[in-house]
Amino acid sequence: MKNTIILLLLFISNYSFSQEACKCSKDLDFIITYYENNLPGFKDNVNSKTKDTYASLKTSLKTEAEKAETKSDCYKLTLQFVEFFRDNHSSIYMRSENIDDSNEEQVQQFLASKTFTSRELIPEDQIDQNQYPLDDIRGIYEIKGAYKIAVIPNKTALRDYVGVILESKTKLWKAGQVKFELKKTEVQHEFQAISYLKNHALEYDSRFSLKEGVLGDFWFKTSLEKQVNHATDVSYKFDFKTVNDSIAYLKIPTFSGGRSAKIDSLYDASFNTIRTKPYLIIDVRNNGGGSDANVDPLLEFIYTNKIKTDKVDLYITKDNIKIWERWYTNAKEDTINFSEDRVKWFAKRLKKMKKARLNSFMSVSKGEKISKNYKSNAVQKVAILYNKNCVSSCEALLFLAQQSSKTILVGENSGGYVGYGEVGAVYTPCYNFTLTCTSSRYKKQRAYEVIGIAPNHYLNNIKSWVDQTIELLKKQ
Repeated sequence: MKNTIILLLLFISNYSFSQEACKCSKDLDFIITYYENNLPGFKDNVNSKTKDTYASLKTSLKTEAEKAETKSDCYKLTLQFVEFFRDNHSSIYMRSENIDDSNEEQVQQFLASKTFTSRELIPEDQIDQNQYPLDDIRGIYEIKGAYKIAVIPNKTALRDYVGVILESKTKLWKAGQVKFELKKTEVQHEFQAISYLKNHALEYDSRFSLKEGVLGDFWFKTSLEKQVNHATDVSYKFDFKTVNDSIAYLKIPTFSGGRSAKIDSLYDASFNTIRTKPYLIIDVRNNGGGSDANVDPLLEFIYTNKIKTDKVDLYITKDNIKIWERWYTNAKEDTINFSEDRVKWFAKRLKKMKKARLNSFMSVSKGEKISKNYKSNAVQKVAILYNKNCVSSCEALLFLAQQSSKTILVGENSGGYVGYGEVGAVYTPCYNFTLTCTSSRYKKQRAYEVIGIAPNHYLNNIKSWVDQTIELLKKQ
C-alpha cells in the first residue's frame, strides 16, 4: 500500500544563507510537468468541471513565479499548485539544515542573510496583546521555553491571521516577525497553516486546529492552567504493557518498512500475553504509516468476519517505474527489514509494471473478500486510539477495524492520507524542494482523502486519552 521505503526527506541539508539566484518559474514548470505526467489523481482533480479553474491557476501562478524573489516566496507559490490536488501524500517540502544558535558565527551569518532580513515584520502598535477566550483564535500563545506569540487578524489573499513573535529564547527570531500564517477553512476552528521553523524554513499543515486553547499540536494559550495536549502527549517509542489484569496496551509509533525488524520484535514479545487478556488498546497516535505488511499481524485480534479489500490501481509512467526501481534496490540492500519473500514481491511487481502500457492504470487489487483463520484468543474488545497524525498505512488499520464487530475507534479524525499511495520523492531543479508524488489510487478510500476517518468516540483534552479509552472499554 503506502510504502515508506522512501521516507519524506523534509529537512535535510540544503540551506543557503546567500543571495538566492534561482528562478522560481523553473521549479514551477518542473512541478507542473511532473504532476501532469505522473500523478494518478490528476484526472480525478482536473476534469470538465475544473479544467478552466486549473488553467486559470496555472496562468496566474506562472505570472507570479516570474516575480518571486526568495525561496520562501517560491515555496508558497508552488504549494498553491500542489494543494490544488486532493491528494495529501503528494506535496512539497522545503529542505533545510539546523543552525546552531550557540555558535555566534553561524548566528551572525544567518542574521545578515536575506532569509532573515527579508522576513515580514508587524509594527508593535499593530499587535493586539490582549488575551481572548479559549475558543477564540485571537490571543497570546506560547511554547514554554521557546516562544511567545500573539495571533492577530491580518488578512491577505492567502491568509486571515498571523502569529507574531512577542518573545523568543533563540537569537534566530526577533519580536514582530511572523511565525505562522493561518487561512480559514470550511471547518470551524480549523485552519491551513504555513509555519516558519526555528531556521525560518517553511512547513505546511492543512489541518491546524484550535481545540480548548491548544493551537496546532504545541501552541498553548497562556491562560490555560495546564499546558498539555492529550492528543499528542505520547512517547515515540515502541511499547507494550499490561494496564491491569484485563487490559493490554500496545504502542506502535510507526509501520515503516524500515522498522520491520523492531515491529516484529514487539509483536513477538507481546502477542502471547495479549492473547490472554479480554481487552486491548492499540495506540497508533502519531503513526505516520509505512508498510501494510506490518499492519497485517494485528488482524489476529480484530478479525471477526470476512474483510473486504479496496480496488487498487497503479499508474504506469516512466518516472513512476524509476521510483519503484529505487525501492526495489533499497529493499535488496536492507536485509534486516526486508525478507527474501518481500524482495521477490517487489521484483514481481516491477516486472509487471514494465510490461504494462505506459500512461495507463494497472490493476493490483480487484477488491477481494479475505477470510482468515486464527487460533482462538481471549480478546473480546479492542480499542484503536489515534489522532490526526495517524496516516497512510496507519489508516489502513482503521479500515480493517471498521469491519470488525469487536473493535472501536477512539480519538479524532485521522489524517486523510488514504485515497492515493506509494509515495515517491523527487527534487526541483532550482530551490531543491522535495516534491512527493503518489503512484496508486484506491477506489473507495478516496472518499476519506483529506477529511480522514472519524472515530466512534471523540476524546477531549480534559484528561489522558489512554484513561478515557480505558473508561470506554469498561462500558462496552
